[in-house]
Amino acid sequence: MPTENSEIEDLRARLRRLEDAAARPRGWTNMAGAATYLNRSREWLRREHAAGRGPKRRRRGARGWDYSYADLDEYGREQGDIG
Repeated sequence: MPTENSEIEDLRARLRRLEDAAARPRGWTNMAGAATYLNRSREWLRREHAAGRGPKRRRRGARGWDYSYADLDEYGREQGDIG
């Protein structure tokens, strides 16, 4: 039979894992969100893509672009911006 202290420690560990997972962004963001996430301006991001650089993106409708947080993390690591 588990002790009360071990149950509490297990719950604390589960809570830490859930809080860590909730703190990480998931899914997709727009250009403004991507620029903010990379700590850059929207104009910088636009120029990077115009020059054939920048993080991967996908078209959203006729005028917008979406960026996945996973691709933004990968781009940041490649550029040395993210540990």
